[in-house]
Amino acid sequence: MSKLWKRLSTEEFQNLFRSGKFLSGKLISINVEFGCSNKSVGFAVKRDRRKKESVERNRIRRRLREAFLKVQDFLPEGLKIAIIGKSESEFAPIDEISAEILRLVEIKENKR
Repeated sequence: MSKLWKRLSTEEFQNLFRSGKFLSGKLISINVEFGCSNKSVGFAVKRDRRKKESVERNRIRRRLREAFLKVQDFLPEGLKIAIIGKSESEFAPIDEISAEILRLVEIKENKR
């Protein structure tokens, strides 16, 4: 399991949120763009009243990265993806988060 994906820069994040396709799930939301020249990924956690502490948001972000590393080999080529964690994903099993990443990407890929 090697790191084959490039991290999204701030500018790439903003462009992805303007032009990408958004889909929300139970534990995460994703914003994807297909047909890109390189594979890129970014992780974010929405700040809300319940997650004021950066420690909690960082814990969610680490779990998102771990879940992504499990499924990165199963995602299509030329994909740019931003994974946005919800507070429900803080204590959800990593395998459940991984499965939701795959499911949401597959839904978006089929709707293209």
